[in-house]
Amino acid sequence: MTLTSLKQQPNETASINWLPAAHLTGAPAGAWRSWLQEKGSLTLRLKSHAQQDFKVSVLSEKVILAPANEVALLGCIKQRAWVREVLLEVDGEPWVFARSVLPLNTQGGLRRRLTQVGNTALGQVLFSDPLIKRGPFVFCAPNQLSTPSLWGRASCFYAKNLRLLVAEHFLHPMAKQLALSGAQ
Repeated sequence: MTLTSLKQQPNETASINWLPAAHLTGAPAGAWRSWLQEKGSLTLRLKSHAQQDFKVSVLSEKVILAPANEVALLGCIKQRAWVREVLLEVDGEPWVFARSVLPLNTQGGLRRRLTQVGNTALGQVLFSDPLIKRGPFVFCAPNQLSTPSLWGRASCFYAKNLRLLVAEHFLHPMAKQLALSGAQ
């Protein structure tokens, strides 16, 4: 799997079946479980495994009508949202595909900070503000993207005038590099 092939694949997320942890069967245990349930900054954890570099590659940033499954997770009415899709790369390999959904009715400086991060990880904004809280995780089984993927997780971040959905899908190069077994 190459970075080029990932960038050329459309990422359809409207059909992802997100499940709370209690309903997820077949999820891996051990090291995989710790990645799926990481409550701190995934960016910092990925960086700790980099031998050379960590990079955020922006695949797209656009305003769309958010799909029903994402609207449900956000707990809002169907509306237009700013959507950012990125690859989180460790040592030149794509380890995580991430999608962030921010309803356009979000107001204030935090919206500007989030929508103007460029090639910076959103986690640097989210985890540096003590007023931003993370909600519970939901999970999805492997291969629900058009690109081959492993397990995925999503959670909403909340603050005054903020509701942001962040979904992260772990990719095969990560599992291979970290020798994570039971990925599928």
